[in-house]
Amino acid sequence: MVMATPFLRAFRESLEGELWAVGKPSAMALYHGLDLFDRFFLYDGRNLVRFLDLVSAIRSCRFDRGIVLPHSFRSALLLFLAGVRHRTGYGRNNRGLMLHTIIEESPSQPEPTVEHYLRILDALSAGRTAETPFLRVTEDEERKFDEKFPEVTGRYAVFIAGAQYGPSKRWPDAYFSRLADMLTESYPLRVYLLPGKGEEGIAGRIRDGAEHKERVEVKSMDARELKVCLGRASVAVSNDTGPRHISAALHVPTVVILGPMDERYTRYPGGFTRIVSKDVPCRPCNMKRCDSDHECLKGISPEEVFRLVREAL
Repeated sequence: MVMATPFLRAFRESLEGELWAVGKPSAMALYHGLDLFDRFFLYDGRNLVRFLDLVSAIRSCRFDRGIVLPHSFRSALLLFLAGVRHRTGYGRNNRGLMLHTIIEESPSQPEPTVEHYLRILDALSAGRTAETPFLRVTEDEERKFDEKFPEVTGRYAVFIAGAQYGPSKRWPDAYFSRLADMLTESYPLRVYLLPGKGEEGIAGRIRDGAEHKERVEVKSMDARELKVCLGRASVAVSNDTGPRHISAALHVPTVVILGPMDERYTRYPGGFTRIVSKDVPCRPCNMKRCDSDHECLKGISPEEVFRLVREAL
C-alpha cells in the first residue's frame, strides 16, 4: 500500500474529522510516522469469525464515509455489511451494488497505480498534494532495530530476491549470487538478503552460491525492521515486488529487475528507481508462473544489473 500514500496524505488534509484504517498488521506498520490515521482496525483476513467481528466493530462506530482502496469483493462487502453511510470505490469484481459512488475507470489502460488512487480524490473534490510515494522511519523504529540487529552497520546493499506474487517475477538465484560477488569484490560493503515469509530457502541458496559468503548474510525481519534496513542501505536490488516501493519511498537508489509485468502499473514520479527489463515477444504476460523459458528474466545478466548498481553507488 506504499503507492496509496499520495492519496492518503491529500485525503487526510481534506478532512475535518478523524481518519481510520482497516488493514493487515504488516501493511499498517509501514505507515508509522506519517500521521495519516487516527486509529486502526487490524485484520489479517484469515477466517469468517474475525471478519464478522470486524463488521460489528466498524458498525458500532457509525462512520459517515468509507473509501474502498483494494479491488477485492470482500473489502467492499465489509463496509456494506458494517453500514458505513457513504461508500466510495472502483466497481470492479461486481461490487457496484455495494457502493454509493463508483469511480470511473481510466480510458487509458494500464493505469499507474498511484494515479489510480489519486483519481478517487477527483471524485471527492479533494485537491492533490503529492504524486510520489513516501515513507518515514521513526526514532523508535531506529532504536528497536539497533537493539535487535547491532551488527547491521556501515555500508551495505540489500537484495530482495523473492516475490510473493509468484515465481515468474524471480530473477534466477545464480544471477543474484554472481551479483553479490561482483559487489563485494568491487566495494567495501556487505550484502543482506531480506526474505519474505516462506522465502528463506531462496535467500539461503543465493548465499550458498556466492563465493564471498563471509560478506553475504540472510536477515529475517518484520515490516518495521525491513523499513529501517532498507532506509539505511546504500542501494537496493529487488525483483518487482513490494519492498522495491519501500526503498524508493525512503529515497534509497533501487534497481528493479522487471520480468513479466507491465511497468506502466508501477510508474510514478521520483528519481530513485532504476528499471532493468528485457524486451521479449511474450512480455508483458502478467502471469504468476512462466509457461516458457523465463526469457524476460534470464535475458537480464548480472553484469547489466551491476552497471546500474555502480551508477547508483
